[in-house]
Amino acid sequence: MDSQALVLQVRFTGWATRRVLESVAPLSSEELHRNLETSYGGIHGTLTHIFQGDSIWFDRVHGISQTSLSAYAPDPDFAAFSRQWLAVLNRWASWAEGLDNAGWDRPVPHRNTKGEPDTQPCWRIALHVVNHGSYHRGQVTTMLRQLGYQPAPTDLMMYYRSLPAAAA
Repeated sequence: MDSQALVLQVRFTGWATRRVLESVAPLSSEELHRNLETSYGGIHGTLTHIFQGDSIWFDRVHGISQTSLSAYAPDPDFAAFSRQWLAVLNRWASWAEGLDNAGWDRPVPHRNTKGEPDTQPCWRIALHVVNHGSYHRGQVTTMLRQLGYQPAPTDLMMYYRSLPAAAA
């Protein structure tokens, strides 16, 4: 895999998550926690799910084979939760920037949330984290629109266009 392309994807997920968190910030606590009948209840439940995924996979690539998502409880204060999550994503970016091709190909043995053993290379895990976040951020976008809000766009091409020419 191309290290630069993988780093770009990891940075993208941080950029897109930041935009979603900014879009969600104006919501009242009731709107944030309202059950909108999605797979994770509503906006807060979906954001928590993405955060927990980002966190558990980060630990896994660092040899911590945590199997319980409950180990990654978000701060109850939304602003603190946002900072907590962005710190995880910043650690992802720093980690990714330090990998060479061999690092990306390194197998990561771990146990999934059912306790089943698995091994995947780092590059697959990183792309899973990016894809997982994109999928669920799209759900948050829909929920924001249902509540009458205009979410910030998080398309990958918008991210590419936001980059300086030398970084793209």
